[in-house]
Amino acid sequence: MEKWLHRTNIILLIIFAALYVGAKIHFFTRYASLGPGKYVEEHWPFWAAFAVIAGIAAILNWISERRKRN
Repeated sequence: MEKWLHRTNIILLIIFAALYVGAKIHFFTRYASLGPGKYVEEHWPFWAAFAVIAGIAAILNWISERRKRN
């Protein structure tokens, strides 16, 4: 189970990094044409995905720590 949790964390890290790069590309290609207000409205899916990935990673970390104690 520990190996599975570790691999899942690595995959989440790779997805997070790809999402971060995508968010930066989105920023540099769209911010100048949209302005701050409209850009933030359009950028929310990136923030939501960051939050979901962080939440899943926290849950997996909690499961791993719980298994180590028992």
